[in-house]
Amino acid sequence: MIVFTIRFITDPKSSLNVTMDRYFALGLIGLLIFGSISPIWATSDLSVNLSASGTPTQATFKFLESAFIEYPNGGKLKDLLAGKNYTISFTENSNNTSVQDLMHQLNTVLVRDQKSPVIITDLIVRYTATLVGDDKSTSIDYNLQLIPTLTSYVITKGSGNNPTIIDAVWMGLALKDPVIIKTAQYGDVEINTPISFMKKIVPDVYSNIKGTPAEDALKNNLIDASSILQEPIDKWNSLFDPAFIISETSGFGYKGQKVAITTYAMGQSSLSEGNQKPTQNTISFSTDTNYQLTTVQHASSASVNIEGHAITTSVGGTPAFGTTPQSTGGTTSSGGFPVGIIYGMAIFGAVVAGGVLFWSNKKLKDSANRPKDTGPYRTLEYEDRKHWADKFDKKSAV
Repeated sequence: MIVFTIRFITDPKSSLNVTMDRYFALGLIGLLIFGSISPIWATSDLSVNLSASGTPTQATFKFLESAFIEYPNGGKLKDLLAGKNYTISFTENSNNTSVQDLMHQLNTVLVRDQKSPVIITDLIVRYTATLVGDDKSTSIDYNLQLIPTLTSYVITKGSGNNPTIIDAVWMGLALKDPVIIKTAQYGDVEINTPISFMKKIVPDVYSNIKGTPAEDALKNNLIDASSILQEPIDKWNSLFDPAFIISETSGFGYKGQKVAITTYAMGQSSLSEGNQKPTQNTISFSTDTNYQLTTVQHASSASVNIEGHAITTSVGGTPAFGTTPQSTGGTTSSGGFPVGIIYGMAIFGAVVAGGVLFWSNKKLKDSANRPKDTGPYRTLEYEDRKHWADKFDKKSAV
């Protein structure tokens, strides 16, 4: 359990104090209600809604990486990088023939390497790479998003007591080949290896590190979600919500109706998963002098919403989900708490927060009815403190 203590210290008669009490109460309601019934995760490397009907759906893969070149002894790299600031940023879709080529590459990998039935029918590519140099070091940040439209992810359609089986092996999508995207602003941009960005915007720098361990360290593939499945999906956190009514139901072919949803999630913000941490590697290399390169691959995470009451399973040794329209029991695999208890906690939190809000509204009315001094030298008057804590003060004074 995590307990937060927040204390505001202001003039006891100040309207600011009352206003802050009201905002605090409203915030407390949100924390207690939503924090009790909804899992909270950081921005996902993968996020997707999967319908039991197999409706085409968009998934979002986000690949993040950072690199830092340090030049404590000065040298050519400092001369070439200090004060530099470069960015390549673009969004392309399947109207671009090179994006169509990438879509073909990904579909080939899904069938050949991952034995997945999933077919990508549309694709959006968002790419941003930034280089910023100063007198001591240069940072390079990569942010690549692939937003494919997925079809054929339902392996078998359920009937009766038999669940619908949904493929999960596609979530470990990885591509080892170069990926060149044609853009109007930057020309051809290779997006799958970090070193390609340096080749394009600072070719003199690349010439200096070519053949060194630094070049090898920057040849890894950005499009690699295989780490998501390194944590078996039956170890992921899950939560079943029998009345999912937020706007995201449109992703399942509904228009805001109540839909039973199971959320599976893994990642660095999970309290039960301590192995999801950023990977940091530091190497030294020499050209005209000694330099240091540090690469950081950010920790993987995923959030998968599945229509119905879903459990983990496997098909031919590969991970999958099995889902039925409603839960046959009253439990969620997230800590083994029954759904009724989770909602009971939410109701209890709402009652407590409602009491706080009632108290703050009463305080606001009392403040509004109290005479106010408006002169330039108004006297500050402090009301007698009426608080349950006074009981403890009186005891301590005895």
